[in-house]
Amino acid sequence: MIVDLNLKHRNVIVIGAGQEGTKRISSLSNEGCQIIVISDKVNEALYEIEGSTYPIILIRRRITDIKFLHTFDNIFLILAATDDPCLNEAIVEEAKKKKILSYTINGSTLGDLFFTSIINIEETIQISISTAGKSPLMSKIIKDKVENTIKNIIGPTDIENIRIQEFAREKVKKYIKNQQERRKFLYSLVKDQEIQELIIKKNIDKVKERIIKILDKWEGNKIG
Repeated sequence: MIVDLNLKHRNVIVIGAGQEGTKRISSLSNEGCQIIVISDKVNEALYEIEGSTYPIILIRRRITDIKFLHTFDNIFLILAATDDPCLNEAIVEEAKKKKILSYTINGSTLGDLFFTSIINIEETIQISISTAGKSPLMSKIIKDKVENTIKNIIGPTDIENIRIQEFAREKVKKYIKNQQERRKFLYSLVKDQEIQELIIKKNIDKVKERIIKILDKWEGNKIG
C-alpha cells in the first residue's frame, strides 16, 4: 500500500552520505523535516541540497555500530545508507526496537518503507510508482515511460482547482458543520461554470470571492 508520509517538523537521521544516501536526502529535502546526516565521507552533491524548512545538519563521523543511536531523542525516521549491508540491517533492527520507522538502501524488506519513483507536477501533484521494493530500476523505467503522457493529461486548470480546493476546505470548516455537506459544497465548486471560467482567466481573487458568497448563501447544515 502506498501512503503519503507526513514528515513536516519531524527529525530524520540519514546514516551514510554516498551516492545512494544523497539521493534519499534529496528526496527528503522538500518534505519540511529536520534532516541529520551522519557520515565520515560525503558525496559532493550533498552540498547542493538545501532543506525546505530546516538547514541540513551534517555530522562528520564514521559509524561502525549502533551505539550512536542512543545519543539521539525524538527521531521519527532513520535511513541506513552506509556501504556496509550488515551495519545497515543492524541499524534497522535497532530502530525497530526503539519503535522508529526505518529504511535501508539494501533493498531488504526488513525496513518499514520503500522509496518510490515520483512524478512531480508543479509541487502540487505527486504520482508515485512503486514495485514494493522488488525493482527500483523498473520503477524508474516505468516512470520515464508514462511521465510525459500524464503531464499532458493533467492541465493548468487541474492544478488551480487543487489550490482553490485547499482554500475552500479551510473556509468551509467555519461555515458548514456536517461532513457530507462539506463534501457536497467542495464538489459543487468543480462543477461551478463561473468558477471554472475565472480559473481559466487566472482571476483567482474573484474565485475566492465567489466561494465566500456561495458559503454565505449555503442552505446546508451551517455553523452558528
